[in-house]
Amino acid sequence: MPSLKGKNILIVDDDEDLTNLYETFLKFDGYKVDAFTDPIDALSSFKKNVYDLVLLDLNMPKMNGVELSQELQNIDPDLLFRFITATSKEYIENLKIKNPNLEKNIIYKPLWLNEIRTTIHSLLYNNDQQ
Repeated sequence: MPSLKGKNILIVDDDEDLTNLYETFLKFDGYKVDAFTDPIDALSSFKKNVYDLVLLDLNMPKMNGVELSQELQNIDPDLLFRFITATSKEYIENLKIKNPNLEKNIIYKPLWLNEIRTTIHSLLYNNDQQ
């Protein structure tokens, strides 16, 4: 299996503690990580063809994760992303009205760091194979 070290990951989550935890953990695994707690800042800093994966909190102030993912995909249509959320099922059901495939892109909190490692590795490895 090829090494995925050096892949670029963007994290956007308004919870600063979680953002720092994910960033530290993923950097330890050899990924290059940019992390933001403000979705507007993340959008203004985003550049096409830089990130191999984007992890977005679903429920954030100013702009939710779905809105941010759509804006990012307008810039980079081939962008691979996943939502990490502890949001209620009701909130997700409301978002699914306009985004029926939303559920397949969600990673639910709480989660173990090893679960993040496995999921990210699988996503990046499978994306490299396409």
